[in-house]
Amino acid sequence: MAAVQSTGTLRQPSRPACTSSLKAGWSALWALVFLTLAPRAMAVDDQVWFALSANGPMQEDSRLLLWFDAHARYRDGATDLGVTIIRPGIGWQVTDTTKAWAGYARVVGRRNNGPNVEEDRAWEQLTYSVVDLFGGSVTGRTRLEQRYIDGADDTGHRLRQSLRWTRPIGASDWSWVAANEIFINLNNTDYGADTGYGQNRVYAGLGWKPVPGLGFEFTYLNNHIDNPLGDNAKNNNFTVSMSLRW
Repeated sequence: MAAVQSTGTLRQPSRPACTSSLKAGWSALWALVFLTLAPRAMAVDDQVWFALSANGPMQEDSRLLLWFDAHARYRDGATDLGVTIIRPGIGWQVTDTTKAWAGYARVVGRRNNGPNVEEDRAWEQLTYSVVDLFGGSVTGRTRLEQRYIDGADDTGHRLRQSLRWTRPIGASDWSWVAANEIFINLNNTDYGADTGYGQNRVYAGLGWKPVPGLGFEFTYLNNHIDNPLGDNAKNNNFTVSMSLRW
């Protein structure tokens, strides 16, 4: 924006170049936010997701770790099985608060009309502690995925960044849980992925640990999906998960 000067003998002091640059940067940021949040046609579905996860050291006091998670996701008002995922992996205890992982995932997306979408994924991730906040703790997970979809020639590369907050409820076995995960496509592909924002998942709810090493979570998850080939999607999901830690 060009500086506006007063008429007559009085002149307003010129603004530093850095201030003008800062304002221009904020203007560009707000324009990007507006374009991202601008209303678009959207498909809405109510779903129920189930998850099972397990991880821990291969042997007592070992730094070599084992990982496994599995998912079943029901769509169309929770009446039809839509997606299944099986994801094994191995890891390494880098520090007391950081772990490095790598593994494989088999993902099957079922279609009402047409063949299933079958996908193989290689994945690598770091899990780590971030900060103590509001009486709870924040942890992070940074995951890279290489996606190989049957019938497609391109390999999709994707970044997933998750932040998760948990806080015990008094001295009980229950806790508050909240998290957000954003998905960023790192390349264009022939199966429809465009570079940039892909989807976001934000959820909140309750966690319950009846005994050491066993946990359950019951949450509401809002899943926004950007679809460059059609309408965006928003899924209202009730999630139930069980975790085993040793």
